[in-house]
Amino acid sequence: MLVSYNWLKKFVKLPDSITAEKLGLKLTMSTVEVEGMENPAKDLANVVVGKIIKVDKHPDADKLKICIVDIGSEKLQVVCGGINVVEGMLVALAKIGTRVRWHGEGDLVELVLTKIRGVESFGMICAASEIGLDKMFAEKEKEILDLTLILKNKKNILGKSIATVLDLNDTIFDIDNKSMTHRPDLWGHYGLAREVAAIYHREVAKYETNKIKPGKKEKIKATVADSKLCPRYMAVRMDGIVVGESPEWLKKQLSAVGQKSINNIVDVTNYLMLELGQPMHAFDAKKLVDENIFVRLAKDKEKIKLLDERIIELTVNDLVIADSQKPVALAGVMGGYDSAIDANTNSIVLESATFDSTIIRKTAFHYDARTDSSARFEKSLDPNNTLTALSKAVEMIQICCPQAVVTSNVVDVVNFSLAQGPLQVSVKFLQDKIGMKIEEKEIISILTRLGFMVEKKKEILLVKIPTWRATKDISLPEDLVEEVARIYGYDNIIPQALNFPVVPPVINRLRQIENSVRDSLVKGLNYTEVYNYSFISGRQIDQLKENKKDYLELDKPLSQEKPYLRRQLLPNLLDNVVNNIETRDEVRIMEIGKTYLAEEAGVRVSEKNSELLPRQNTWVVAVYAKKKMDNPFNEVRRALENIMADLGVKFSIKPWGKAGKQMHPTRAGEIVVNEVAVGNIYEVNPEIVKNFGLETRAGVVEINLDLLEEQTVEKIDRLAFAPTYPEIIRDLAFVVDKKITNQNILEIILPLDVLIKKLELFDVYQGSHMADNEKSMAYRLTYGADDCTLINDEVNKIQEKVIKILIEKFKIRIRE
Repeated sequence: MLVSYNWLKKFVKLPDSITAEKLGLKLTMSTVEVEGMENPAKDLANVVVGKIIKVDKHPDADKLKICIVDIGSEKLQVVCGGINVVEGMLVALAKIGTRVRWHGEGDLVELVLTKIRGVESFGMICAASEIGLDKMFAEKEKEILDLTLILKNKKNILGKSIATVLDLNDTIFDIDNKSMTHRPDLWGHYGLAREVAAIYHREVAKYETNKIKPGKKEKIKATVADSKLCPRYMAVRMDGIVVGESPEWLKKQLSAVGQKSINNIVDVTNYLMLELGQPMHAFDAKKLVDENIFVRLAKDKEKIKLLDERIIELTVNDLVIADSQKPVALAGVMGGYDSAIDANTNSIVLESATFDSTIIRKTAFHYDARTDSSARFEKSLDPNNTLTALSKAVEMIQICCPQAVVTSNVVDVVNFSLAQGPLQVSVKFLQDKIGMKIEEKEIISILTRLGFMVEKKKEILLVKIPTWRATKDISLPEDLVEEVARIYGYDNIIPQALNFPVVPPVINRLRQIENSVRDSLVKGLNYTEVYNYSFISGRQIDQLKENKKDYLELDKPLSQEKPYLRRQLLPNLLDNVVNNIETRDEVRIMEIGKTYLAEEAGVRVSEKNSELLPRQNTWVVAVYAKKKMDNPFNEVRRALENIMADLGVKFSIKPWGKAGKQMHPTRAGEIVVNEVAVGNIYEVNPEIVKNFGLETRAGVVEINLDLLEEQTVEKIDRLAFAPTYPEIIRDLAFVVDKKITNQNILEIILPLDVLIKKLELFDVYQGSHMADNEKSMAYRLTYGADDCTLINDEVNKIQEKVIKILIEKFKIRIRE
């Protein structure tokens, strides 16, 4: 949420010593997280007010004009293409060196002295979008910003910065929405100003409104079907409305916090939402069938066209605002298109209400329609704020439309109660929980400044909760602990050692394995870890040649394109490969994530619910693909060996009798640990590769980490210490019968001598200069001792023993 410092200062006076930077830090440490601060006028220092005193046609361009612009201290020649340029116009002139956004698009560009079609231009006459003021000023294509009417009553302004002339200097705080999810009172400037006043021991200005004087010409009636879903509903009719532009002060205030001006009526409702945190809506009164308003649940398959022009089919779980015939708004989320105000509107029904937070959140999520309004309603707003907002809205509309009058009764359907306590809490309880002896007087002062009413009875404080904090925010004595601690200042609380033993958490062996596997692939072999959603599409299932009936389908998927829960990680990873292989020669990616099997039972839903969830396994899948590479299998085998070596787990690869649909018929095997299959290693079936649009082969290693963890008896130690003594590496290449597998070699060589620490296959070749029944295999042997430095003679003897046993067992032929 964007917050204007100038707007805050309307309600709380702060000394000059409290800069915006200091306030931002204080808010972060006590209340909300301020992610950034920015002055919207920072790029406007060299954009000044100018007056066009002469306009000539460009000699070499029909659409360009040569303007002489008076900026007080000098007169500048500027080439301009604005179609509305005339003599006497007051404009925004960007001087040489100013950074502007050319035609309102792209990055900021610094202006330099230039010739345009042979004519020198000493600056730029700007459109609103080129200097970031398009939210404040409406503009048409190819028109420059006309300030003539806006500045007609101001004197001595030529050459002055428009930031100063238009009073645009401000500091805008960018506040993280997640940090105030539990604080509905902070979703408006007034609520935040109240918090600032409490922090700095200041008074917050009372929010003044005029009482609405009801009219007698019209009669509005509202019926609320369920008061739990709508605790308060207010409405009033106004006639004499003239829809048009908002006054400059209103447009400027909205623009400061990123809101684009729409028209005077909508701008008023947006302004009050940003000031009070109370969303409002205005209906065109003449577009309603009658003035009977119904707040009800929608009928099944009832339809409404929303303001964004989408036509949606409603369910019985959606709350709507309706007239006697049809829904006219999706309550708390978005208004209806058919009842929206437009340039011809002259009568409105102004609505101010409070809705149940849960139903608003679910509806906004269901229709992918999360708005500024729904974001506030889903936080549980104070129903008392509806009257304040409605009163202020009527007052502001009458300022924007002097002819506007209230012509109806003020509808107020109210049925709510707030749990304001009082909470009973002792000073000792607060002190013990905070861990510091804060004086009772200071505790009472903090709570009082925050709006709580505190009454002391002996050793107990009776604390009444203010209405703006009584909607699911403050409800327990422990909540008051936080209130006192944060305003007192967390940095003022002296750290102390815990006075009880800290028991280390139970070791999560699965997490240890995940971390080790991640390090083996990412750090060891330069794989890139990716994070995909747990959902896949029907297209991907078809590409895998699988049946959609085997997959769990979500009732309300986040994306209609991907409604199924994945049974394996491969399809999304193959899409990742397709998206990346075009721009690079090879792709190495890995993912650790869960799969979901409907046919196998998993854990219970909860302690109270014995229903079983689908089986969820944690897998690691690594995929390797390289352009024009015939055998990616060797690369993923290297990845598998690296994983198992770092874990200290012995494994074997057994050929698949009948490979899965996604696997190559002959280049696939099971990964076996302690005679249990824990995963697969394979080249992706060429048909599947083709289905995914991949033009290269892909190797895959996939391991069920849950099964691997079950077979790993000893604790996995992620701290891989460097060898105490240096290791010696030797390469060995030989020709052997093509039926001999890497596993055959490993089973013979690794147990041969304790000094053989590692045996890694790094190349396999079949082709020219090789018999049809032969292949070349190349290995890297790592020798090392734990208690001494090996010498070459020792290693040579073992290497000779390795060669001898390979000749005896497999009749190899050493390659030179």
